[in-house]
Amino acid sequence: MRKEYLPRPSGIPGTNNPRRIYNVAPLEIDLGRSSNQFRCLQIPEPNLIFGGQGSCSDPKTGLALYGPYGSPSLPGNSKIRVGIVGTSDGIDHVTALLHEISEPIEQNENVDCVLHPSFPGMNSQAPFNVSLVTQIEWVRPFDKTKICSLKEQENRDSRMQRFQEMYANEVRAISKLEDSPHVVLCVLSESIKPFIEVNTASGATDCEPTDQNFPDTPDRATHRFNHRFRSGLKAACMGTLPTELIWHGMDSRMSASGSRATLAWNFSLAILKKAGVTSWKLANTAEASCFIGISFYHDLLNGSSPIQRSFAHVFTERGDGFVVTGERVETCSEGNRDEQNNLSAESAKNLLKRALAVFEKHAGFSPRKVTVHKATPYSGAERQGFESALSKVPNFGLMTISKGGIACVRPGRAPILRGTAIPFDEKTGLVATSGYVPFLRGSWGNDMSHPVEIAENWGSITFRQAAEDLMRLTKLDLNSSDFCSDLPITMSRCTGIGKVLTGLGQKEASTSDNYYV
Repeated sequence: MRKEYLPRPSGIPGTNNPRRIYNVAPLEIDLGRSSNQFRCLQIPEPNLIFGGQGSCSDPKTGLALYGPYGSPSLPGNSKIRVGIVGTSDGIDHVTALLHEISEPIEQNENVDCVLHPSFPGMNSQAPFNVSLVTQIEWVRPFDKTKICSLKEQENRDSRMQRFQEMYANEVRAISKLEDSPHVVLCVLSESIKPFIEVNTASGATDCEPTDQNFPDTPDRATHRFNHRFRSGLKAACMGTLPTELIWHGMDSRMSASGSRATLAWNFSLAILKKAGVTSWKLANTAEASCFIGISFYHDLLNGSSPIQRSFAHVFTERGDGFVVTGERVETCSEGNRDEQNNLSAESAKNLLKRALAVFEKHAGFSPRKVTVHKATPYSGAERQGFESALSKVPNFGLMTISKGGIACVRPGRAPILRGTAIPFDEKTGLVATSGYVPFLRGSWGNDMSHPVEIAENWGSITFRQAAEDLMRLTKLDLNSSDFCSDLPITMSRCTGIGKVLTGLGQKEASTSDNYYV
């Protein structure tokens, strides 16, 4: 390494002290000289199937061209029945909002029109061929007297619980109507905000925005509320009607940001999913494929004791999602965290058997291929239990999926391609779920790609097959119009689902994931 000493610019302290400059090879040259060689694969961008069997890799482009894939229970040119619960001003806002998204919404001219296209409008015409309707029986305004009475309660958690009960009672009443709606919009108006918001001035970090759909705000520091309100409300409405949360009061700020069209996409897709409409399905998947994510949540009934329960998030290739709860698992309060998130052989077997039974009930056939994803390593007993439940399945894989510790770069300025796969052996390796996407003519995700690692892979599925499935599952979140997600859908929604299950307590859990997302 050659060193040079250069004088400092005049006019600043230390002018006479030389600066030491290190002349080093540029990063791309250093990478080119590396003696570490590895093999790379390129997994093609998965295609999605839309209405009329139209195919495209981008959800928004495919929907605009071909419309939703459809639903047996809700054919084309149908009406989605929408209920509304909230304050009077909030109900007026949502009514106007439903009318607004029935018309096209042009994207801001300064926004990338490929990544963020304009919204075509949801109505009885193409591309959606579905209109949103509501009627007075499905609209339930809150009693102002009851809201004012909550001001006497100083405890914020108590106020939040009372509001959850108010929403849940109205949703329950609507669900008992002879001709009930498909989905209920719970609008949180500005008048409710002081009761449930988190004081961000104190630096609190235990909060997160509402559902990431229209009309959420770009200014998340201002418009947030405690995540317990959302999960608690979802738990309180469990088994009645699917709900969608809307925060009222940021329309002007959204219009200024130019993101209104994108947020309209997300809001519309959330309503479609909860109404039972399949916006798209995966293309080129193995026949009778079942995808399962295994995760854990804390059971609040046990107070501070280290007791968890397991659950499985089950998916079909159509994107139909189901939640199946497992047995309680007692874990050690100390030691390796990975060792704490394991099931006994019997518990693992029972959980997976329930998951497969739910799949067979809704799909109408037994799966011939099952992929199980988990964030922590498998214990020997856990593997034994899962493999026992899968004994009659011809093709299966038990995989540990992790993300975060490894970054991928390539020589020069070009980002890594999304879909780049680096096998460690025949079963494990890395898969870049973010990076440059030729269709978008740009990068998706962070500037530096942190690939997903398939750290364990037990069973008959090879690394390439596992990587292809993982890429497909990053495009199966029917609740979002994003091009893809970083994690597969089997894992990306587990945190939110776990919070709803925690708030559910002893109440019976629904199998449809529409009550959780």
